[in-house]
Amino acid sequence: MSNRSRSRVRLRTLPALALAAVMALPGTAPAQDLTEAASAIEQLLATGRGPEAVAAARMFLRHVTGEAGFGVTNARLTLLPAEGYGMFEPRPTNVYALGEPVYAYVEVYGFSMTPLANGANRLLFDVSFTLDSPEGRQMTDAMIPMGEVQLDSFSQPVDGFFHLTYRVTGAEGPFTLRTHVVDRASGQTAEFSLPVVFGAAPASADRK
Repeated sequence: MSNRSRSRVRLRTLPALALAAVMALPGTAPAQDLTEAASAIEQLLATGRGPEAVAAARMFLRHVTGEAGFGVTNARLTLLPAEGYGMFEPRPTNVYALGEPVYAYVEVYGFSMTPLANGANRLLFDVSFTLDSPEGRQMTDAMIPMGEVQLDSFSQPVDGFFHLTYRVTGAEGPFTLRTHVVDRASGQTAEFSLPVVFGAAPASADRK
């Protein structure tokens, strides 16, 4: 099954001038750490260079997430696939009819970027999931691959999101959808879990 039918990624990006704005203000030595980078942003603001300060702040965030390492956040069940970064309708219940698809939204940060020959940067993630019982027992022999998510960008992404579609058969009752996301270039793995219940009819507003 093709992953591109199951997942999408959208990224917030920053202009290339951000790095120069943070790391080498005119007349100053390159910043050596996050404290100096923050001071450089303050100097940009103090001198009325608002757009450059905003771009520099985005690069600052890139440095912070790089130090923090690869991770995921804001994992949510949604009524339908997300339309953009933070643009989704939360699902008011985690109860699903048997065979009903489960849509989820998750944000990712601290990922690796692999330079390509054409000047773009490649982001590449592998996604897999399993079901855990209420007692924490894994219900599948191994993690179930959902495929890969790939994006080639001519900018430097700060963070991004995944839209995922889970299709589960043969399960009834309460479970936890546990998902692994692997940053292929670095090998770092992040995980998130979403509790769900299969077998009862959802509210009429959710029948979409």
